[in-house]
Amino acid sequence: MNYQEKRKQILKQMAQIDSMAKGSMNAEYRETIKKNGEKVQLGPYYKYQRWENGRNVTRRVPAEEAEQLKKAVDGYHRFLELADEFVAITVEMTKESGKA
Repeated sequence: MNYQEKRKQILKQMAQIDSMAKGSMNAEYRETIKKNGEKVQLGPYYKYQRWENGRNVTRRVPAEEAEQLKKAVDGYHRFLELADEFVAITVEMTKESGKA
């Protein structure tokens, strides 16, 4: 496959990403002890974190929103991976053409 086709494929994959959110999503669990001494795990509780204006911003996310937000976060990270691939291919293409 030539460089132009690879670049088209990457752009096509980028266009298929329909939601993005910067940051990360994490599931947290808490442990509690009942009166009888039994340990019980509570959760998951979802936390969304991102950098905004130089600060780490955190927000608790209801379970019913967590899956959609996680998909958006994954979409953003996938887009960045594809962008890196696009740049690498374009740099290689430029080198081979003798323009760099």
